[in-house]
Amino acid sequence: MPAYNIESYIGAAVESVLAQTFPDFELIIVDDGSTDGTLQCLSRFQNDPRIRIVSEPHRGMPFPVCRGIELAQAPYLAFLDGDDLWAPRKLERHLDFFRNHPGADLTFSWSRIVDEQTRDTGLTSRLWKGSVSFAQLLADNVIGNGSALVVRREALVAAGGVDASLPCCHDVDFWLRVALLRPGNLCAIPEFLTFYRRRPGQLTRNVELMEKNFDRVIERARALAPGEVARVEKKARCNMQRFFAFGSYQNGDYPSALRLLRRSFAAAPFGFLADARNWKMTAAALAGLALPRRWHNFLMQAVMRSGRA
Repeated sequence: MPAYNIESYIGAAVESVLAQTFPDFELIIVDDGSTDGTLQCLSRFQNDPRIRIVSEPHRGMPFPVCRGIELAQAPYLAFLDGDDLWAPRKLERHLDFFRNHPGADLTFSWSRIVDEQTRDTGLTSRLWKGSVSFAQLLADNVIGNGSALVVRREALVAAGGVDASLPCCHDVDFWLRVALLRPGNLCAIPEFLTFYRRRPGQLTRNVELMEKNFDRVIERARALAPGEVARVEKKARCNMQRFFAFGSYQNGDYPSALRLLRRSFAAAPFGFLADARNWKMTAAALAGLALPRRWHNFLMQAVMRSGRA
């Protein structure tokens, strides 16, 4: 669990781990030089033998993730951002799946998306079933967030680990490399076991940084599997531009959101028009420009509760 200046959320995140029905775990929390009360919030957990709290100088993501992997001893690694939550049976269900499917290297659950107050937004991750291939994952990130997955340590090592030079998109980067280890090894657990929080200050709202890092992920993927990337790159860029547009939309920058949506359309026009998510995102950005804030917020809450991220 990486942690940086999340005193309002980290207590609930830790409690969601302690409430797991599978009891044999070690929770390694790596504080990345927080300057708020994050460490003070963690002090009430320091006597639990299952919890290890490590304080590091601030270096930013993904260094606390890499440090946690380095310290972990278990054959399976689960990731939970310090502002997200797990359902009580999260670890149990993932480990049951690994036992019953020896060909799986990485498993991911469905996620509900919650707001700052942990209220259900009505949005979810893609409700994917079965396995997802390298090309499918590159084209459309059906895993959705890093708190949703559990990976075999040996698979993560074989894939080259987490690239510490990527401030964001480092998770997608290593998922793709794991997917190349063997066919059918990334598998969905079709249950809502993860609660992903959207809030101000997240890296996903730094659109410029996200764009640069995604370009690096594409280039690395092209070097590893050029044919697969060539087949789906336009669709991947179309979907990611919509994701970037949502970041601008959340920041209240509606003109930038529309500019990014135009780029999404340009990347794959037919794919753009065939995906309802693009229409909803375009309507949201236009409503932000045209409607008073109160009307816009009411309309967007209704739209969000009818769709998926």
